[in-house]
Amino acid sequence: METVRVLLVDDETELLKATKIYLEKAKKNYQIVIQNSANDALKLLGKEPFDVIVSDFQMPNMDGLEFLEKVRELDKDISFIIFTGKGREEVVIKALNLGADYYLQKGGDVQSQFSELINLINKSVDKKKADIALRKSEEKFSKAFKFSLNAMVINRFKGSAFLDINENFTKLLHYTLEDVLEKNPDELSMWAKREDYLEYQRLLREEGQVVDFETLLITKDAQMIPVLISGALIDIEGELCVLSVARDITELTEALEALKENEQRYRLLFEGSPVALLNLNLFEVKKQLDELGKQGIESLREYFKTYPKILANFVNLISINEFNNAALQLIRADDENSIKDFFDHEFTLKNIELFSKIFEFLISGGTLFEEEFTIFDLKDEKLRILVRLVFAPGYEETWSKVFVTMLHLTS
Repeated sequence: METVRVLLVDDETELLKATKIYLEKAKKNYQIVIQNSANDALKLLGKEPFDVIVSDFQMPNMDGLEFLEKVRELDKDISFIIFTGKGREEVVIKALNLGADYYLQKGGDVQSQFSELINLINKSVDKKKADIALRKSEEKFSKAFKFSLNAMVINRFKGSAFLDINENFTKLLHYTLEDVLEKNPDELSMWAKREDYLEYQRLLREEGQVVDFETLLITKDAQMIPVLISGALIDIEGELCVLSVARDITELTEALEALKENEQRYRLLFEGSPVALLNLNLFEVKKQLDELGKQGIESLREYFKTYPKILANFVNLISINEFNNAALQLIRADDENSIKDFFDHEFTLKNIELFSKIFEFLISGGTLFEEEFTIFDLKDEKLRILVRLVFAPGYEETWSKVFVTMLHLTS
């Protein structure tokens, strides 16, 4: 339990001592320090830290209210409880206006009065902790808002008027706080599509938050910026507000467009190529070959020649990601289903040399394979082909994307 340091200030020495004894007996974590005058207490406050001050009002030289004013000049946060006599409501009002946290009227049952004092001290300590936590939280929020790498803005929920923006909002949209303060995005025509703005507002109303809402915003100088906006309802001093974060996705949008163009070019090249092309997934094959490698087999090709059915089982693990029309024509497959027959058990046994050499090359750590083979197509005709195999960039560890070209060698 944390120690609570309490400074008791009263010109009545006997009452001070009695209060100290009672409080320390009742609360083991209380550390009570007593002073007979406000002046002495002020000197002590300059040297030692305290959590709570409990002061009498009526004291010579400096009364409790004057003492409170001096304390607040030194420390705005320390909790202050003032003792007053009955019928001194004007003192209570003035004390609260000067920053007292609580007051306690003298008189009545002593036991009850001490119990109430303990209650007020505990409340003061809890309040101080809560205030400190709130202040730290507000400081963190302020720093996060100010130094965020994204544009951040706070609007009133009702009416959507701007209350604050950060520096990156100004960098993104070129508006200053003076440009937008107490205006709403609609007035400034900030959203390129008004229906997006209305939908964003609807989602906030109905769900309380929005995540990665894609839209276009218009800068002060009429440039359109693609952004992802996330927002949430927050309470600021009792008013419902909206905190929004906008992330510029111009580079992402351009990258996606470039990727789309590359994908289209790839499709044209892949599907229109006169050379047979296969995109294979050998992930399951890799797992089985790794297990086989642990057995210390010296020549994988000789092993597969000895045990062709094991080779056939390995080949059957190959998945076809995609193939082009030239591949269908080369192995004389009628459709997508029949091309899979090229990797089935019966057909593998006819092309042991092809598959055993490829697997031996792969398990050796090679990344680019090229060799001529005589194989059988699906109509049992012999073909002389040049086979090239290469990993797609980034798939060297998983083997889940391997490109195979098969060039028919004619005279």
